[in-house]
Amino acid sequence: MLKILLFCFLLWSNLMGKDHVILLENENSFFFYKENNEYRGLYPKIFKDISDKININLKVKELDTNLILDMEKGKDILIMDLIETEERRKKYYFIPTFFYLKANMYFLNAEYIDVTNFYKKRVGVIRGTYIDKEFSEKYEFLNSEIIDVQTREKAIQMLKSGIIDGFVADNQYGFIDTLNKIEMNRIPTMVTTLAVPKSEKELYDNLKKYFENISSDDLKNMISESRREYYKDKFKDRYQSLRGRSLDVLYPGEKSNYPLYYSEEGKEKGITVEYLSDVADILGINLNKVTYTEGQDWKKNHIVAAATVETSSERGDNYTNPYYTLTPVIFNRKEAGFITNLIEVGKERFAVVNNSYYMDYLRKNLKEENFVYVEDIDEAIEKIRKNEADYSIADYKTLINKLYNSGYDQELKIAGILDEKYNLSMVVRKDEEELFEALKEISASFLNENMTKNIYWLKNSYEVNDHKRLVVVSLGLFLTSLVLMYRAKKGLSEKKKYQDLMMSLVSSLEAVNQFNDFETGNHIKRLNMYSELLANKIGCSKKFCDEIGSVASLHDVGKIGIDRSILKKPGKLTEEEFEVIKAHPDIGYEIVRKSGVSKMAENIARYHHEKWNGTGYPKGLKGEEIPLEARIVSIVDVYDALRQKRVYKEGFDHKKTIEIIKEQSGKSFDPELVNIFLENEMKFERLFNSNI
Repeated sequence: MLKILLFCFLLWSNLMGKDHVILLENENSFFFYKENNEYRGLYPKIFKDISDKININLKVKELDTNLILDMEKGKDILIMDLIETEERRKKYYFIPTFFYLKANMYFLNAEYIDVTNFYKKRVGVIRGTYIDKEFSEKYEFLNSEIIDVQTREKAIQMLKSGIIDGFVADNQYGFIDTLNKIEMNRIPTMVTTLAVPKSEKELYDNLKKYFENISSDDLKNMISESRREYYKDKFKDRYQSLRGRSLDVLYPGEKSNYPLYYSEEGKEKGITVEYLSDVADILGINLNKVTYTEGQDWKKNHIVAAATVETSSERGDNYTNPYYTLTPVIFNRKEAGFITNLIEVGKERFAVVNNSYYMDYLRKNLKEENFVYVEDIDEAIEKIRKNEADYSIADYKTLINKLYNSGYDQELKIAGILDEKYNLSMVVRKDEEELFEALKEISASFLNENMTKNIYWLKNSYEVNDHKRLVVVSLGLFLTSLVLMYRAKKGLSEKKKYQDLMMSLVSSLEAVNQFNDFETGNHIKRLNMYSELLANKIGCSKKFCDEIGSVASLHDVGKIGIDRSILKKPGKLTEEEFEVIKAHPDIGYEIVRKSGVSKMAENIARYHHEKWNGTGYPKGLKGEEIPLEARIVSIVDVYDALRQKRVYKEGFDHKKTIEIIKEQSGKSFDPELVNIFLENEMKFERLFNSNI
């Protein structure tokens, strides 16, 4: 016992007696900034909270972005927001923190509708970031002229002056200026991390526990406090004429849009309420709530709390950056059918919340006799349940929350996904220019939807570790996507919707596969990238390359039907077990065929285990009898499988993997494809290393 107490004392003394330096990049945002020679913001607040709670001396210091860190000499230094790489994992533990980093193309030209508009255009990229490398590799087909930009702010200046046509950046920080954006889906979503040296295992364990267990309420409060402090420091003597004023704010009429705006136990809550509370405190103003009523002249109010950006831009309103995105879905009773176009509604009844965000869209596609008007989403749900309406529409997050917390998921389902999304922002009265400028600046910080630990989804009743429930939900989403895709394909003129539904299918499949095998998730993402790259290098058409880059990840969909104990078996499979595994191509083929995805997807699912010499399965095809898309996936699937560490084997390095593929040229693989693969082997290695 004495030895244990002595050990604990020495450990405590070691941690207490040592300063642990955490390097942060000064983005001059509410996350981290310097004021009066003091480091302030969300991150310093979090690290102070850690120091107080677990008695560790954490000192925050500013990272000089021009300094190239010597990883060996910096062994006692922690680094915030350091991107994970294979090499860095040898020296650091990585702890996921709070934010999704998703790459977007930002631009001014409102006529640009997708990434192909940037073909041979001038694109700004901040050199040395993970996005720099990813954009160069994943969007090589754009043949863009890549221009160095030093910061996001300078990128905006270059955009306005016409030096660049767009720039690529992540979404961790907002912009004061209102910019158009397109999501760069080929660049993987990253998560902000804290890098802890491998020499500090005890420190790592303590920090990991903190970030995993921090409560949503605590985090929400720290974010709000940091935002308020930052803008008070930043504004100082600015906007003095606003202080003490009483301003009217028009709130939405419906109070059941969780997490946007809802009522609970007689108290109004949600993102909108918290946003306005921060604004009032920062600017020193009083906000008078006005509830919308039909026929009211909403333009008399100083602020409209939640208006769609699209409508506001058409009217020429003073609207701030979006702070929430509505994703509308159609729902109905479980025993009813699916819908991919509002034209299909015919004479059926559609329950709609009067004056909702969707009314303009619905009135363009439905007739007045279709509408059954209701007060809120709760009444709409009751109308559907009681068969007093056939369909209704709601924000995806709101609906899922309602269904699973009320148990209505056994009665109702999502029947269709609309091809519209609605970005909500604040709108400021035209004669309030100073108020508008202040809200524009504040709105750049309100990006809480990007959080990996979502601080608003507090009320969902099902847990991620409830595996049975998870797989049922995932399979339900997957099968729903299959049906929706089949119906969407019947009207191929709706190309964008069909593509969106295909991505929904792949995402649902990834959720199911990750339940069966965590390692499969990144594997199927890499398969899409590898396959598109190889198809491009052998000279396939753009249509072929785009399609294989979307559906290659369906190659192992048949494993949904294979017993998990066999998939995860650590030892060698018996002959009987291998025969079970060999059934997955035919199972996958039937799933994909019935979904109506595409012939290419069917061929990949069925034939990716065929071999060039005819010894593969399930059909024993030989040579060019095997469809080209299956031959492509066969090579890259084996490359990735050999590289990847699994429960039953260690992963091979790139050199060893290449030797095996060379040896199988003309046996398992098409020799011509192998030659082209080998000519570009370093690109495949980079894809693997950057998407582990």
